[in-house]
Formats: sequence, C-alpha cells, structure tokens
Amino acid sequence: MLYEVCVRLAPISRLSLRRQAHSLILRMLLDGRWNEHSRLNDSALAAELGVSRTPVREALIQLESEGLLACDPNRGFYLAALRREEAQEIYPILWSLEQLAVFLAAGSAQDLRKNLEQAASRATAASDPVAALKHDRAWHSALVESSGNQRLIEITRRIEALTRRYAASLLHDSAIAERRAREHAQIAEALATDQPARAFALLKMHWRAEMEEVLRALEERGAKLAAVGGADRPTGSKRSRAAIAGKP
Repeated sequence: MLYEVCVRLAPISRLSLRRQAHSLILRMLLDGRWNEHSRLNDSALAAELGVSRTPVREALIQLESEGLLACDPNRGFYLAALRREEAQEIYPILWSLEQLAVFLAAGSAQDLRKNLEQAASRATAASDPVAALKHDRAWHSALVESSGNQRLIEITRRIEALTRRYAASLLHDSAIAERRAREHAQIAEALATDQPARAFALLKMHWRAEMEEVLRALEERGAKLAAVGGADRPTGSKRSRAAIAGKP
C-alpha cells in the first residue's frame, strides 16, 4: 500500500517578504541599477519582484532609515546624493568596526588567513571592475564574520553598504584595485603572524586611503559640474550681466 505524504509548507510571513524585498532592492542598488537622484517606483518594483506594494514600501522605508535612500513628499523615494560630509563620517566607523572584529576573532589564525586569501584571489581574477569591488567587499566580510558576533556583522554590513556606493566612483582606476590587493595581503599576513596591533594600523590606513580617494573623486566631480554650470551662464557685457542679476 502506498502512502501519500503531504508536506505543508509554512506561508511566507509579511516580515519575510519585507526582508526579501529589502535584500533584493539593496542588491540592485549596490549593483548600480540606479543613478544618483533616480526615483524608485514602488509599483514597478513590486511587479518586478512579484509581490504586493506593501513589503516593497516597507523595504524602501528601511533603506531610507539606513541612509541609502532619501524620500520627498513630491518625488517619493530616490537614490540619496553622495556627500563629502557623509564619507568623512562613515569610513572611520567602518575601520573601527573591523578593528573590533579583529579583536574578537575566534578560531585559527591560519583558517582566517586561508579564507581571506581565497576571497582575495576571487577579487584578483574578477573580469570587470564591478565584480572586483564585490569580491573586495567579500574579503572584508570574511574578516568581520571571523568575530562570530552577529550584531557586529549586521552593523558592519549596513555601514559597508553605504561606503560601497562611494567606492563605485573609483571603479575605473586600476591603481586603486592594485592598492587594495596589496594591502589585503599585508593585513592577512599580520593576522596570521599574530600581530593584531599591526593589523589594526593597516586596516585604518587601508580604509583611510579609500576615503581620501573618494573625497578627491567627489571634489573633481564637483569641479566639473561647476565648470558646466559656468559655461551655461550669460556671457554678455558686464553691464548686461549686472542687469540680469538685478544690480544697478
């Protein structure tokens, strides 16, 4: 006699849908799906993800609270602007969290080094800059996950997501990718040879270097925008320009 075994699957909860929507939209955002100031249409996203608008809107609200999106009553949700002040705030937080992860790291130093070397080799072998950046961040994830502290891992993941948007402005500079790889190797060596103080210092130097590169990139972009704006200004005589400006 054959018996039919019925397996009843638990329905996906609303909370689970929101988390899934958040994860998928975050991945799209970090993969460069939208440009700065681009508006995110919740109806279109819901249709694309195959869910209702409610979990999508909840996910967008969460992304706004995490600083990745902005919201305006007239425009709705849109990709937040990159700001020099924010970059100067988030990078020190990130290197401090990673230093704490090193302090808390459990298990074999050699196992950690092996995991870091595997992540580094994937970054080196990446065929395009976007993939290389993703594997670069995976290297840092492996470092933080070695702490075994889930709260620390989650907090660091949120801050890292903010920095990845800034790092995307550096994708086409091969010298930066080479610097990252070189510094990753130095940090892994310090950890493997039980030199935590050296690893602390190298982590700070590593992230500070990226912060300075980002700040220069933002400054150059601002200068280009200013130059374009200046080219669009009226070029009449001094008197006519004064008249346009409302001056006597």
